[in-house]
Amino acid sequence: MENLITLILICAGLSLVLNVLLKKLQVESVIGYILTGMAVGFAFDLEHSASLETVAEFGIVFLMFTIGLEFSPQKLKLMKKEVFLYGALQMGITAAVFFFIGHWLLALEPAVNLIVSLALALSSTAIVLNLLTKNRKVGNLYGRNAVGVLLFQDIAVIPLLLMVSIFASTHQSVPELLLNVVIDGAIVFALLFVGARFATPHLMEQVIGARSNEIFIGALLLFVIGAAQLAHTLGFSYSLGAFIAGMVIAETHYKHQVEADLIPFRDLLLGVFFITVGMQVSPPFVLDNLLLILGVMVGLLAVKSLILFALIRVFHGTRTSLKTALLLSQCGEFSFVVFETAQANNLFMDAAFGQILVMAIVFTMMLTPFLFRSLDRITDWMVKSGDEEELVSPAAAMHEGPGHVEANQVVICGFGSLGRRVGLHLSKEQIAYVGLEHEAHMYRHAEEEYLPVIFGNASRSQVLRGIHIEQARAVIIAMSNEERIRQVAHALNHVAPEVPVFVCSSNDKLIAELNSVGGTQSIDTQEQKALALVEALQEKEASV
Repeated sequence: MENLITLILICAGLSLVLNVLLKKLQVESVIGYILTGMAVGFAFDLEHSASLETVAEFGIVFLMFTIGLEFSPQKLKLMKKEVFLYGALQMGITAAVFFFIGHWLLALEPAVNLIVSLALALSSTAIVLNLLTKNRKVGNLYGRNAVGVLLFQDIAVIPLLLMVSIFASTHQSVPELLLNVVIDGAIVFALLFVGARFATPHLMEQVIGARSNEIFIGALLLFVIGAAQLAHTLGFSYSLGAFIAGMVIAETHYKHQVEADLIPFRDLLLGVFFITVGMQVSPPFVLDNLLLILGVMVGLLAVKSLILFALIRVFHGTRTSLKTALLLSQCGEFSFVVFETAQANNLFMDAAFGQILVMAIVFTMMLTPFLFRSLDRITDWMVKSGDEEELVSPAAAMHEGPGHVEANQVVICGFGSLGRRVGLHLSKEQIAYVGLEHEAHMYRHAEEEYLPVIFGNASRSQVLRGIHIEQARAVIIAMSNEERIRQVAHALNHVAPEVPVFVCSSNDKLIAELNSVGGTQSIDTQEQKALALVEALQEKEASV
């Protein structure tokens, strides 16, 4: 226990220092975590830490859960071309090319070759989605294409992990193996999805009704980890259970609040995962095989980017195709998950080349943030023609069905008596609006009356990003609690400073503070009441 605490303390301290320094250079935190793992692994002669790897596995579990949250039927319907056409072609063609290389150049066994080829076709969801979200590029067409391909890859991870288990436990033919993957996947999906689909809404109602954030988060952790453990008990991966749990929550009204509360756990545990990735990098081994590792890295980047460029170019312009291809040219975190699962089942290639491949994959991931920052310069240099980058219309980019702000809607934060009155007057003026409410009974009351309302805490930045608050025409804060008003105003200014915010208060100090926040306009209710009383008096006297 003492050694584990010491190791965690060193990793936490070193990653903090490295990430603070790298942030000043505008380098993504994932690089800091990998460098931390490399330094700690080399200094303490640790290629693996069983304790840290156990914790890191939950990083992947929470990542798969948040990915599952994105799999609403509405979103898949809107992105069916990007997900099921581009994604399927990218995975299939890329894996086929790598399989051919593995067969003719490396003479890999068919089972091992298939697993390695499919794993190398995967890209990094954690890195790419983080870059696109932080830099608000999801609305660009290359961002939308990348997200669609990543979503398909994330779906493909599940049968891929099942395939590894089946390869290790049977000597069946490939068609029989694939049939078993489909059947076994359907069984676990039915057990988890159907069972949770009927029980979850009722349980969530009870938890929300307790009006305790601690109980809410505790219930979420129990749900995610419980689903992961159930899948594992049935002989499948933890990731499968978490993914299905996310899909179940995606169909409820609590998606955005759930996402906001679990994102910190995911990010922290993913940091641990990337530290364990860094531990697999041996500096002496890298120095001894540097040219070979760099050669494999360049080969991976070239093959993946060329295939995806050719594929996307059939449907889009050169600039969009090039940006999409470069953005997804790296290998991903699930490549490691697949390799580790295969290794645990004695399904892997020569140990030395396996190490070289792992090093090359790590380097492709480390290169991605720098590639992303240089996308415009690279495309300007490579594309000399007047080919313009295509953009997705705001409606197409952001329309994701109920639970999201549509373009030109007014958002009412707080949907109690004041918020509902504001909504009524907006309706009379034919101005579209949607409420945002965190109190369960107020939310249910509004929903029962078929009023447009989203469940979520308006003071949480992640909730505001999740509902796409930046698309709002304006935001009205209809709350009475001064501290809540202050928190919401600052959260709105942080997430969407360009969106005008309106709020009323009788506290002169609060009004002055809010007026100093960019884009916020405060209405003095005391002043308005005084004017209303004077006007009423004048009207009465005029009528006498």
